[in-house]
Amino acid sequence: MSPDYSYLKRDISVTVAGLEDSGKTYFINRLLGYSPSKVSSTMGVNHELYNADGIILGITDLGGLPSFRKTLWKSFISRSDALIYVTDITKREQLTESKKWFSRSLNWLKEENPVLVLFNMRDEKFSSSEVKSIIKRFSNGIRKSNINYLSTSFSSGKNFDQTINWLASSIIQQLIVDKITVEMFISYIKTSKGVYEMRLTTPQSNLNSDVLSPIIQCKFSSSQFPIIEILKYRDRQFIMAADDSVSCWLVTTRMEQIRSTNLLTKLLLEFVKDLQGINKTERSLTETEISRYLLNNIIDKQVFWSVKATPLFEISLIRDFQDE
Repeated sequence: MSPDYSYLKRDISVTVAGLEDSGKTYFINRLLGYSPSKVSSTMGVNHELYNADGIILGITDLGGLPSFRKTLWKSFISRSDALIYVTDITKREQLTESKKWFSRSLNWLKEENPVLVLFNMRDEKFSSSEVKSIIKRFSNGIRKSNINYLSTSFSSGKNFDQTINWLASSIIQQLIVDKITVEMFISYIKTSKGVYEMRLTTPQSNLNSDVLSPIIQCKFSSSQFPIIEILKYRDRQFIMAADDSVSCWLVTTRMEQIRSTNLLTKLLLEFVKDLQGINKTERSLTETEISRYLLNNIIDKQVFWSVKATPLFEISLIRDFQDE
């Protein structure tokens, strides 16, 4: 049988590690929608692909037996973009050993890469004070800053949605790591009333109409297939994705990282699809509804937008169909 190289199609690599029988493979199967009823220990390494908002995450499941920890973990974790570490808190006698290998894993992982620690409660009931005590004991002495700790039960699905949200946010984290920043977001939305233009701009932006007008235009796809454009002008990069009723532009201040450009393009295309689905309802979206949706997804949920400062927001009706 020939080797399976499908995991190389990933955009971001996420490694899942933990001691043997901690629930790693059970967690991955549930994430992928597989039946988690029969799970055996991972012998070596297993690769899976997961689609998160159009971004392909390569999930690497590392075997937790001592022989695999000593021979495989360092190699895979050191090349990973993010780490999910699973520890079974029903096995209290293993917490010290689990923490030891977690600390080693952090030494191998790049300092800036995000980490999620999942405390698997299985079907046992823990009080909130017990969980806090375990997390405090486990995290004591850990100096890395961007670590999230979350108690969960893979069998019941407790806090599973928060894990999915973390996977999505790790994509944005990777854009920050690659030092690419979105300076401006512009969207054109065609409704039954007309075409709305919405702009979000960082307060520090020095973009002017001389830079924007030759490039950014209100354009839509003339077919059922979306269109994508990536342009470079001076020291900026312009990324556009559009279908027949929604057109979105991103202006970035950096363009060195090719992978970051690909990630932003995929995120933007997925965002256009979602916005089109909401826009094509029986009644036309109002200006207030458009504003609320875009602000909620771009700012509150940090899609594309990694800048801490509150952006400047503008929305206007640039084409009124009633006047035509």
